[in-house]
Amino acid sequence: MTAEPRFEARKQADQTWTIFDRRTGQTAERSGLILAGLNKMAVLGLIHILEQIEDAPKRIH
Repeated sequence: MTAEPRFEARKQADQTWTIFDRRTGQTAERSGLILAGLNKMAVLGLIHILEQIEDAPKRIH
């Protein structure tokens, strides 16, 4: 069984793309950066990276 991806891309009226976080219902944010106003190629790469981070084992330091 495959879990549903946490992140998805949405095309905006101004032809830019936003990464949407399905879990929070908000525009995704990482390290203080709001992931909006992006081009399509950047969004595809960032979603891939965000999903890898999400799936990575969590360790307590």
